[in-house]
Amino acid sequence: MFRASARLLALLGLISSPVFAQVAPKLPTPEERAAQNLAIATAVQEQLLDCWRLPAGYESRSISVRLAFLGNGELDGDPHVLAESLRTAGKYPELIRSIADAIANCVPFQGLDALGALPGERFDITVHFSG
Repeated sequence: MFRASARLLALLGLISSPVFAQVAPKLPTPEERAAQNLAIATAVQEQLLDCWRLPAGYESRSISVRLAFLGNGELDGDPHVLAESLRTAGKYPELIRSIADAIANCVPFQGLDALGALPGERFDITVHFSG
């Protein structure tokens, strides 16, 4: 009986040790998560617009592109032109080519992990390319 009690006390002592007493990380509030997602989306948009070179003569044109990416900075699928921009995209292939080049040259997006993005986490954004 004494031996069983001693084992039980030893087990209780082990469970209450600092190794087992680690606290789970605090989950962000919905507001904190929204701010984090906004920071990630803004970083990606800024990187894309920094990579983009507006072709001469297209200063008054605009095309909106929807794209999905992962927290590791890689694209998750092909970007696509939004319906309201399809007519412009069809009429100005040089403009759409410049956008495709910007996306190709910017991927993978950098610094997303520092903003809290997890490698397999998926994000969707719309980027408005306008002159």
